[in-house]
Amino acid sequence: MGNNKMTKCKACGADIAKGVKKCPHCGKDQRNFFMRHKIITFILAIIVIGGIGSALGGGGDDKTATTNSASQNTESSTSKPTGASSDAKTNSTKKEPTVEQRQIAGKAVDLGAGTFLGGKDVQAGLYDVTPVEGQGNFTINGNDGDLKINEILGTAEGMGVPKVRAKVADNDKIQLQGINKVHFEPVTSSFVTEVKPLSLYSGVWKTGEDIAVGRYKAAPASGSGNFIVYDKTGMPKVNEVLGGDAGGVKEVTFDVSKGDVINIANLSQVNITPAN
Repeated sequence: MGNNKMTKCKACGADIAKGVKKCPHCGKDQRNFFMRHKIITFILAIIVIGGIGSALGGGGDDKTATTNSASQNTESSTSKPTGASSDAKTNSTKKEPTVEQRQIAGKAVDLGAGTFLGGKDVQAGLYDVTPVEGQGNFTINGNDGDLKINEILGTAEGMGVPKVRAKVADNDKIQLQGINKVHFEPVTSSFVTEVKPLSLYSGVWKTGEDIAVGRYKAAPASGSGNFIVYDKTGMPKVNEVLGGDAGGVKEVTFDVSKGDVINIANLSQVNITPAN
């Protein structure tokens, strides 16, 4: 038991008690370097701990920076193509609304008095028909016998109209009487797609092409004549005599849907205005 409490002196080798600071025989200090120089040991410990902490902290920052950089690069590489793809897809799928264009049909021609055939003497198409010389009757009968146009073409003695909008189909029978020369000019104007004031004249006008779908008022500029609106099935929606003469009305309010047809007869000009 006693030997367990004894040790050897590091200098002289004599038996000394454990834990003594100096050998009682030779006076040699038995403590190690760190115990003998506590101040130096403390300074060294601070330096070592600070160095370890700095190393650990710097490594963490580098790792974090590397991670963040990688994350940003990944986000940049994935989000930009996705956005570009999305924009490209949007641009490829987004379509501008198409505006239907008038398909010009027919060929300009001058005719004198006589009987002519649609598709032979006058190509099928939509025309503005005007008198060139004289005044007389202008009629078109469909191949089913229906009367499509019946006007006095040319203005004289307060009678007749200066222009007629007429649609000519194959095998229509066209008749000109008492007039020396008439000009057929194909209609080239664009479709009317917005509700706005219009000036129409004798002839046939189609909703969705010559007038936009909507609600309007019609009043003659002068004179009197027939104003009829047919729906797409051919049934009349409006049937009025416009004009103060012959018991007509000063104006009429009407609605038109796509495909409806307006037929004006014996009127040089009808003013069409949007109605609330």
